[in-house]
Amino acid sequence: EFALTVEFVNDLVAVVDRIDREECWRTNSPPDELTNLRNFIGRDDHFLELLDWYKTFPKVWGILGWHIQLYHTHMNVTPAIPGTNLEKDGLGLSWHQDSGRINQDCETNPRPRVSLKVGFFLTDTSEPDRGNFYIVPGSQLQNDFPGKNRNDLIEGAIPVCVKPGTAVFFDRRIWHSASHNYWHIPRRVLFYGYSYRWLRPRDDMSVEHYLERCDPVRKQLFGASYSGGLGYTSPSDEDVPLKTWLEENLGTEAVIP
Repeated sequence: EFALTVEFVNDLVAVVDRIDREECWRTNSPPDELTNLRNFIGRDDHFLELLDWYKTFPKVWGILGWHIQLYHTHMNVTPAIPGTNLEKDGLGLSWHQDSGRINQDCETNPRPRVSLKVGFFLTDTSEPDRGNFYIVPGSQLQNDFPGKNRNDLIEGAIPVCVKPGTAVFFDRRIWHSASHNYWHIPRRVLFYGYSYRWLRPRDDMSVEHYLERCDPVRKQLFGASYSGGLGYTSPSDEDVPLKTWLEENLGTEAVIP
């Protein structure tokens, strides 16, 4: 069973393609250039619906608990580059862990999870060489890169091969990479990053125009705090309505302390 219906995928593809064209025009970029657009969520109401999507959001709070927010979104469109091929140009890998300075500033081994991402795949990447997302399973427990060259296909790495409408969850610490797309259709993915509320957002979070019509849980996810700065580290129930919602609807045993 897919996370998104065919109809919703088609709607999202139309929105993503429109925004991609707008960004190409704004930045004067060629249409075959990779688009990696942060803070896309405020650009269309369709994106708001994925914030707490009924098939994915329960898994987010099931993993991280109720003290969470949306701290990062990025939209990827990876077209095929004319004149390139796998034999000549390779996979185009660039292995990394997410979150930048967190990986240098945290001293533990393994590093703390802190956040996770949900990737909504809108294009058929069920076969390799279609701009697939590559991962090294289990590598979220390894601080050091499990290979020698960040651009090589390393031992144990696999491409994530999924159909349109699939949602992929991944730990920010897992060693992963995008890859070149050699298919005739652009690879389109929407990534939603969730973290604990004490972490500063990675994006500008341009969502003010949504807030008047958001319910309390969505406002929490967008960073609302009724207790000021204290509400991000020592929240009252008013600061975290998701906690109350879980208690009322699922019972206290479902609420991770």
